[in-house]
Amino acid sequence: MLQSDSGLDWSSYLVMGLYLVAMIGLGSWFGRGKVDTETYLLGGRCMPWWVVGISYLVSVFSTVSLVSGPGEAYEHGATLGLATIIAPIASIFAFLIFVRFYFKHRIFTPFDYLERRFDARVRGIVAAMFCLTRLTYLAMVLYASAKILQGAAGWPIWITIIAVGMIGVVYTVMGGIRAVIWTDLIQFVVLVGGLAWITVVLCEQVPGGAQGVISTAQAHDHLFPDLNKAEFYTFDPRVRLTLGFILIIYICEALMYNSGDQIALQRLLSTSSYEAAWKSLLTYAGVLLPFLSVFWFVGIGVYSFYMHQPEAVRPERGDLALFNFIATELPHPVPGLILSAMLAAAMSTLDSGMNSLATVMTKDFYLRFLRPEATEERQVAISRWLTFLIGGGAIIASLAIYVVSEWAEDTIMEAMMIWGSFSALIAPIFLLGVTSRRLRARHVLVSLGIGTIVLLGLLTWRMLRGDELSFIVVTPFTLLVTVAVGYAMTPFVKPLPREETRDLTY
Repeated sequence: MLQSDSGLDWSSYLVMGLYLVAMIGLGSWFGRGKVDTETYLLGGRCMPWWVVGISYLVSVFSTVSLVSGPGEAYEHGATLGLATIIAPIASIFAFLIFVRFYFKHRIFTPFDYLERRFDARVRGIVAAMFCLTRLTYLAMVLYASAKILQGAAGWPIWITIIAVGMIGVVYTVMGGIRAVIWTDLIQFVVLVGGLAWITVVLCEQVPGGAQGVISTAQAHDHLFPDLNKAEFYTFDPRVRLTLGFILIIYICEALMYNSGDQIALQRLLSTSSYEAAWKSLLTYAGVLLPFLSVFWFVGIGVYSFYMHQPEAVRPERGDLALFNFIATELPHPVPGLILSAMLAAAMSTLDSGMNSLATVMTKDFYLRFLRPEATEERQVAISRWLTFLIGGGAIIASLAIYVVSEWAEDTIMEAMMIWGSFSALIAPIFLLGVTSRRLRARHVLVSLGIGTIVLLGLLTWRMLRGDELSFIVVTPFTLLVTVAVGYAMTPFVKPLPREETRDLTY
């Protein structure tokens, strides 16, 4: 039975406020004293591997996932949840392909590797593309955070974007990567507790419990609805979801996280050694499968719950369903605690994203091209100021994405895939670098140029004639074309001398 009241009361807001104050206090604690860039940006390369593994998970599992996953399950079923099986395996293989090279050279960012393997042009261009794509990603995180409070409390989206963005900036600036990683651990504990509570309540309120959740979804052909469709097993780009593209896109994600994504890699590089980073990755992979399984079950559970309710009270959009359920079905101040967990995921991605972008801008642009002689103190100061600027840019970009996505009526899942597709241009350059001794800078720049043309063409097609192109195909097509162009040139190029590529390629 739905409660008569909706939204949040004062006790829920009090819990949320106390949580956010605690996060800012933790940032202040880790920001005490004088620090150098290795401490501020990489935690002194001595962070515990098990904490880093949890932080890695929280960083890649953002608020975008929290909104888009249940929203996708409510609107279209849990077919995309099949990626739960492939994601940990793909991450392990991607780690083994790339990360060893970064530890051999004790680099701050993966783009340093690109200069060693190719030249400064490739480093600068790919680093700039990373900054663009991840700034857009942070904007998506803020937009998704706004969806949480819109669904739970009716807050205007623009207010949440500004408020969450400013809080994330404050404690990231103060504490650096140490604050980021330790707050990730706290946020993970709160998030898991919140999902567990929601799961229990759903099983109590849906007739038949957990089995009732599954049977209700099956009765409405809403569990894995695409598995019974012949087109799901094709590579037809017009079909919304196909098995092949689902697998490819999550392999693409794993390649990106472990090759050129400073957000994920900065955590691994904060450990003491390659062996410690490997343990961190295994921690992530081991926790990911059960975590995602519960996550998708919650999405299906919310759908099943509302199928037993009058149509008049069902949420109009799937992106709001979970948070409407939290606000109306849980006793106060529990909604405040669970929404704090949801916002925790946003804070985690924001803090890690801003810290990582500040690292790239400091090490790959400021120190490399503008002030090579800058002192450690100067670099830390620049990193702090850049974090402020990045946070402001993310807030502005998020407001723009909000306007465009609402106009296009995209779900969060669709908007995430479309706006994040530029990351498909980054992983191929690293893949070509580590697997070929033949390619030079000019060859990978040609691959990058052609891949960019393909990406822009697909995005234009999607914008003008969206019904003829699935949102999920843009990233796989872009990555495959970029890699294929690079490998196509290798038969016509002589290998580089082995001494020039030692510890840089296989």
